[in-house]
Amino acid sequence: MRGNSVAHPTGKFEELIQAAEERGSLTAVEITEILDIREIPVEYESRWSVGRE
Repeated sequence: MRGNSVAHPTGKFEELIQAAEERGSLTAVEITEILDIREIPVEYESRWSVGRE
């Protein structure tokens, strides 16, 4: 990712990856602080069934 835009600031992903490698895992709050965003946009889709489809 090229960076240097509002959506993908330069160096933010590198900082995020480095922090994850150093700490082993990151919380959502830590990720938003590193990326300097208010919330993480997440989509989730789930499908399940019982018996025959």
